[in-house]
Parts: sequence; C-alpha cells; structure tokens
Amino acid sequence: MGASVWWPNKDYLADEPDSQRIAITVPDSLIDVSNGRLRSTTKTADGATTYEWFVTSPINNYDVTINAGRYTHLSDTLNGEGGRLTLDFWPLDYHADTARRQFRQVIPMLRCFEHWFGPYPWYADGYKLVETPHLGMEHQSAVAYGNHYLNGYLGRDLSRTGLGLQWDFIIVHESAH
Repeated sequence: MGASVWWPNKDYLADEPDSQRIAITVPDSLIDVSNGRLRSTTKTADGATTYEWFVTSPINNYDVTINAGRYTHLSDTLNGEGGRLTLDFWPLDYHADTARRQFRQVIPMLRCFEHWFGPYPWYADGYKLVETPHLGMEHQSAVAYGNHYLNGYLGRDLSRTGLGLQWDFIIVHESAH
C-alpha cells in the first residue's frame, strides 16, 4: 500500500513531481501541518479552516504527509551551509515545554549532517518536526516524530553502550533520510 490508495497519482518512484500543492480542510479546533511552506489559511463558512502548503522541490508520493492535531508552533533558525534555514516544530499543545527541550538536539544534528554530507537539501521548503501517534517517518521537510520525547529508541539504548541515550534516535534517524 502507498499513496495511490488515498489519492490519485502516478505511482512510480523514479518520476517525482517537481512540486506539490497540498490543501487540507480541518475542523477549526485543529491545525494541519504538511510538507513545504504554508501559503495560506482560509476560514470556511461551516467553521473549518483550509491550510494550503506548497513544496517547491521534487517529492516522491510516499513522502507527502498530512498531520491534523491540536498543535502549537515553536520555531528557530539555523544559519547553515545553504543560508538561513527555518526550523518549525509542531508538538501537540500539551507537549510544548517538553518539545522545546527535546528539540534542542536539532540544530547540532543538522550542523553535523551538513558538515559530513553537505547542505540540507530543502532549504526552500524548510525543516519541520511534527508530533505524530506513530514512531516516525522521513516525510520530506515535515518529519513525523513519535518517540515520546525520549532519548534513544523509545527510551532504550539499542547500542548497549550508554551512548544511545545521549540523543533522540528518531529525530536523527528520520532526519537523516
């Protein structure tokens, strides 16, 4: 199963669309977070809100994401190898303080990745971490995060060295994709 199950697309991994518009309407009590940059929000007559996002970079179908929840928005910036990168964090509203602490790992991680692998590939679309009920997924410019704000993998050190509890495995692993 893949993206073709829930929306029409050309389901061929080697042929990515060069951009993507994502428009999702959710009840007014929720916020939608998707890939790319938020272009607009529009209130509808029936009390809902439509969020329009736009991805400027090529993206494969399985990386397109829709996240709806009672999110709060935290932000930061990285002056990196490709210029100024916006960092947007979308934890559920009751996890804002915990997320603020846990997501401090993002800037040093991105600096390390840029040092060893080159500039982050989607400066134009930004970097987002979005809290989700599942463990994680490398959605391009909107990484899904569900490691319960624990270092390691669900709080476990899979390396059994003690080093694996010094960083959040899901943030690093999914962002590395």
